[in-house]
Amino acid sequence: MTVLVAFATHSGATRTLAETLTAALRAEELEVDLVDIADSPDPSAYDAVVLGSGVRIEAVEKPAAAWAQTHREQLSGRPFAFFSCSGSAADPAKGGKQKATDTFLARLPLTPVAVKNFPGWVLMDRIPVHERVLLTSMRTPTGDFRDLPAVEAWGHEVAPLLRG
Repeated sequence: MTVLVAFATHSGATRTLAETLTAALRAEELEVDLVDIADSPDPSAYDAVVLGSGVRIEAVEKPAAAWAQTHREQLSGRPFAFFSCSGSAADPAKGGKQKATDTFLARLPLTPVAVKNFPGWVLMDRIPVHERVLLTSMRTPTGDFRDLPAVEAWGHEVAPLLRG
């Protein structure tokens, strides 16, 4: 069984989550290709697809959203899972919810087999100046909030769902 793990990232945190997820899926004996959305992967060549996206200013990365819309027919014909990565996902007040994920999925005519919102990082030296100003004004906590063991666990959990 072949799985595409496609991701869109701005600062690199989503890539690290996608790499961890890929390793977990491979440990579950799935054949997995990890591909940046910027490389325009073709989902029709795979049995299942996982899409990961960073969240910037309450929105899924534009390249990820555009890729999913472009390939929605191919994605609807196979198991599809989605994960997001954002610094705000570390906020316990959110209870694991992510507005950007909910909005993105509401616009996509697909029912994912699994959805997960993971904490990422907010590292000001990796963020454009205009976004730094906004995040600072919002008093956004900074730091590395990734929980790679949680990503790995989700990979083991989602593997049977991707098999269908």
